[in-house]
Amino acid sequence: MSGYRCPHCLLPLAEDDSGFVCATGHRFDRAKDGYVNLLPGGRLRGRPAGDDDAMVRARRTVFDAGLYSPVIDAVATVIEDACNRSDDDVVRILECGSGEGSYLAAAAEQVGADGWGIDVSKAAVRMAARRHRNHHYAVASTYQLPFDDGTFDVLMSVFAPRPYAEMMRAMRAAGHAVIVRPGPEHLAELKAMVYDDPRQHRDPGTPDGDDWHAPIRVVPVQFELMLDDPALRLALLEMTPYWWSARPERREAIASTSFSVRADMRVAVFGHEG
Repeated sequence: MSGYRCPHCLLPLAEDDSGFVCATGHRFDRAKDGYVNLLPGGRLRGRPAGDDDAMVRARRTVFDAGLYSPVIDAVATVIEDACNRSDDDVVRILECGSGEGSYLAAAAEQVGADGWGIDVSKAAVRMAARRHRNHHYAVASTYQLPFDDGTFDVLMSVFAPRPYAEMMRAMRAAGHAVIVRPGPEHLAELKAMVYDDPRQHRDPGTPDGDDWHAPIRVVPVQFELMLDDPALRLALLEMTPYWWSARPERREAIASTSFSVRADMRVAVFGHEG
């Protein structure tokens, strides 16, 4: 078996030379870059198709420049600490909303894990699959994970949708979910250059109405980004939702002005309740 299940009938998918097929004949071809599209009908009705190519490339530019290395490393360390295993166990990590793959790659390498990533953005999955060919990538929704119950030791979500019930369903009884959310001061200086009245992020240590109970552990990650390169300033802006709100003159001001911004994030670890 491939590790995936059919999004139509929920039967296991078997892997063959060209892709994946279930016992009832539903077939999903493997793309030349190695990923598979497991969205029913190829897309999600009424939902956005995720980050576009430009946003994904901007995020890869920022990550490759090392600007987010402190949080990428912190997430990998938290996941390593959360893994309960013997030396013979192979840890399976699923990143929900895996983007271009940097967080999953770092965590899987540090833990020595089998890495799986899903995202609704085909552009993101394609980029991740091209670089990280030893991992498993699929275009799929976190709201309908193409996996059986209790499949993964760790599920992670970094600034991405995090439906509690579905993620808990795919997690082993002794597993953990690692959720990364923005802290109150995250990129405050950048927001101040985009909005007339910028608002703080809600404190991620408080209940946020998405069914998640109190975390087992919360690790704050805070650092400063010095943005001397105009291309990196624009890439940082373009990888965030603020890009769509920034008027042309404000994008120009950001590109032409060196400044520093604070990164303020919270890495929270959750387990099954009870």
